[in-house]
Amino acid sequence: MQAIEQYNHFCNLFMISGIDAELPADTNDKYSYKFVDNWYMPAHYKNLSLEQELILRVENLGYSIPNSVQWERVKTEYAEFENRGLEPLLKYMIYLVDTMRENNIVSGVGRGSSVASYILYLIGVHKIDSIKYELDFKEFLR
Repeated sequence: MQAIEQYNHFCNLFMISGIDAELPADTNDKYSYKFVDNWYMPAHYKNLSLEQELILRVENLGYSIPNSVQWERVKTEYAEFENRGLEPLLKYMIYLVDTMRENNIVSGVGRGSSVASYILYLIGVHKIDSIKYELDFKEFLR
């Protein structure tokens, strides 16, 4: 419970939404599946259509959806995220990046293998266009 209280205190300082729940009392491990499954974020993000969101982001960069290299890359990467059950993580990353932007919190340019993901670039997790620099998405999956 102490970690949630600390997190909520931090959220109050920055006037953003905190967590209104407790970790299950029956867990001894650091990461509770019950806790993670809830993905504490606003319902708007939980119900977000990732495909629609990614289409908008590709179009906002000026690329066409059916025929662009960018859209083909998004479809390939998204299939891998989907196969691994990571859609909630992508939604949470969108929420996190949006929250950081709304609160003028600066993030880094990019680090490690995450810069090989074009989807993470579109979301704003990093600022490296992996297609422009011909980075292989498989490097991110290792």
